[in-house]
Amino acid sequence: MKANALVAHGGGPTTALNATLAGVIEEAQAGRIGRLWAPLGGLAGILRGDVIDLLSVPPTKLGKLARQSGSAIGSYRGKIGDGELDRIIQFCRAREIRYFFYTGGNGSMGTAARLSRAARKSAYELASCCIPKTIDNDICETDHCPGFGSAARFVAVAVREIGLDQRALPTPVSIVEVMGRNTGWLAAASILARQKPDWPPHFVYVPETPFNPGEFLGRVDRLLRTQGWVVGVVAEGLRDASGRMIAGTRGSSRDAKGRPLPGDVAAYLARLVSKKLKVRARSEKPGILCRAFSLCQSPVDAAEACAAGRFAVRSALNGKREVMVSLQRSGSKRYSCSLALVPLSRVADRERALPAEYIGDPGDIQDSYRPYVAPLIGPAMDLPVYLS
Repeated sequence: MKANALVAHGGGPTTALNATLAGVIEEAQAGRIGRLWAPLGGLAGILRGDVIDLLSVPPTKLGKLARQSGSAIGSYRGKIGDGELDRIIQFCRAREIRYFFYTGGNGSMGTAARLSRAARKSAYELASCCIPKTIDNDICETDHCPGFGSAARFVAVAVREIGLDQRALPTPVSIVEVMGRNTGWLAAASILARQKPDWPPHFVYVPETPFNPGEFLGRVDRLLRTQGWVVGVVAEGLRDASGRMIAGTRGSSRDAKGRPLPGDVAAYLARLVSKKLKVRARSEKPGILCRAFSLCQSPVDAAEACAAGRFAVRSALNGKREVMVSLQRSGSKRYSCSLALVPLSRVADRERALPAEYIGDPGDIQDSYRPYVAPLIGPAMDLPVYLS
């Protein structure tokens, strides 16, 4: 008799998340799985009894699904308490679910690890095989995360296009805000738009380096004096030397973990520039477009996301449990990537910062970051040739 499986997503969607789901469905349809249950709206869907069987999805639709942004089955970012874990295990018992495929970031990996421990405590056999997913690229024990390459492609294209606009009719200062609460992997990807030394981004500030307003204003002032216009990038989670967020929500506006929400740092800095340097400054905040713009889906990212979903199902069917799929880059000059497994205990609730080797002085990202990120965005962008 075929065992059943459960697949769910946690955290923010990406343009490659449905590619992972398509890979899971494809492998489940071809394997030893009876039914593939999916709660709508993440694990909270189980608590509401809102679930569907994905094995009924026609194989002819999987290709279209893989190219669709967002999440076809929804996602969930709220807290899952011990009582909710018990109810999820009861759901699995009632439907003879023996495999659990969870896609998400480091917090979601923590939830999967807790569910695995709760299942063992309840003497219920449930094989968890998880798949990394985040545009922040901050999950440990994997070279990179599905979803990141497409978001990085969007950021590079957006900064390039903003730079072309600014060059045509210069606004003195434009500051582009990029997602990244605690890490600068995504903001740093904007350097792919800089094909010549004077092309933007003219600065990139990331959360790994304490932000100094005085240094920032001095840099902008020097750039204005030498070239007359500036386009720079900042990660949303910039913090000062004391660890305080430069700009974020106040009061009751918090995330699921009770933390202030980052954001509007570009608007804050644009106002600071206008006030202190007496020049016009504007801010740009693509926001969720970074993770939702399907026209910037990286073919490399989508292919790897789908392969990771298939690999997770095969691994679970082969007896692996309490693991996460890890993307492993080869050491050759030509980019290639293989898949492996790492214990959930080594990734759950842990965060991987942008390494210091990629960060130069404040506001600078080293060119050594280019070979890391460039292969992940897909074929090189067709860059314009300036006439002057």
